[in-house]
Amino acid sequence: MASLKRPPHLSPSSFRDETESAAIPDPTNILRGIAKYLDALSPEDKSSPLALLLGTCAMQINDLMARSTMSIEDAIEKEKRDRSVVVMGLTESVAVKPSERVADDMAKVVSMLDLAEVEHSPATVFRMGVKTDTRPRLLKVVFHTRTAQSTFLAKSRALSTQFPSVSIRPSLTKAEREAAYQLRQKKRALKSEGKDVLIYAGSIIERGQLEAMKKQLRSSRSQSRSRRPRTPAPSSSSQPESIFNITSLLAPQTTTTPNATTGPF
Repeated sequence: MASLKRPPHLSPSSFRDETESAAIPDPTNILRGIAKYLDALSPEDKSSPLALLLGTCAMQINDLMARSTMSIEDAIEKEKRDRSVVVMGLTESVAVKPSERVADDMAKVVSMLDLAEVEHSPATVFRMGVKTDTRPRLLKVVFHTRTAQSTFLAKSRALSTQFPSVSIRPSLTKAEREAAYQLRQKKRALKSEGKDVLIYAGSIIERGQLEAMKKQLRSSRSQSRSRRPRTPAPSSSSQPESIFNITSLLAPQTTTTPNATTGPF
């Protein structure tokens, strides 16, 4: 096998300096160094096993960097969604100044928090989408903690007295929104067949199983918080079972609907 000829102006030490600028090599510098080294090779040396191996390594590093960056962004976005809610049906201010419209939205959210007796303040409040004359835009409320979000959701029924047209849901990704829509469609189909069902904790259950499901959920949460090893509950016919659940609908290939919003809400 013919040996790979190193370009005269790239010694081993200069190549190392090209790829290592700190104690921990920066992947970007490594890619830059590999690219510079390969560009300096002669055409015949660029087809050598070592050159091909370096090219493959560069592609793998670049792919890992892209996936790592995406996973970090996804994690940050998920953490923000977990402490956010979306308010639907809340009328918009007709004030001319944007600052006055924003202040009006914040005042309404604070009023809802007072009504629901939630002792938390929102981190930010903003409308989503393009304003139209047909319906109010969705309002996103981001809290400082997940506790504030879950508390507001749990107490949102108290808003019906002063905000009858308003509904509140968690902030969801597109896939989660589509799965929730499919779950509601399945519930409607079952009700049309005469079955007394409802959606609870992301699952369709029979109404008679609601209290048992609540008890099971509380027990599961308390066991997850306990330091003792969790022992599986004995199988019994009395254990509530869901008819459908939202997890089974969150398939990787979700069907998109026309005019669907693509961003995570």
